[in-house]
Amino acid sequence: MDNVAILLAYCKYDTLWKTMKSTRKIERRSDCPISFGLDIYGDKWTLLILRDIMFYNRTRFSDFAPQERIATNILADRLSRLEASGIIEKHRDEELKNQYVYTVTQKGKDLLPVLVEMTFWGFQHDANTPASKAFVSRAKVERRKVTSEITRSISNGMFVKYRQDKIGI
Repeated sequence: MDNVAILLAYCKYDTLWKTMKSTRKIERRSDCPISFGLDIYGDKWTLLILRDIMFYNRTRFSDFAPQERIATNILADRLSRLEASGIIEKHRDEELKNQYVYTVTQKGKDLLPVLVEMTFWGFQHDANTPASKAFVSRAKVERRKVTSEITRSISNGMFVKYRQDKIGI
């Protein structure tokens, strides 16, 4: 087989593999809405990837979960699942043509209140939370106002500044 034939065979295989990965169905365990959600994002990594995209504006494969040190095969799988579920989209990077960027769809943005509530829960119940005690107390008393502030800061791409200025991290 010449090099061209090998390359064409590889390209067909690669295209088939990408199609199979992006169209795979997630099997549902039940009709329970909580179970439905967990089937999509109920593992150790998926919500951290969404956190990175929404809270920290991380968009490239190499940007995700740097503190948690996610294995690249797990990251690739979770990104593929999120894309197949319509929670994120993958686009060719305009600047670095050999890379992709990931963005959250409206379906993904609809998970923002869940992430914010999980953040509050962590602040309240994690004895080692890096959040200032003043912020945790304020979040308990002014829950709606703080939720609105956090949501607005995320929507405006300013969560890192909010985190430093208001949360004290």
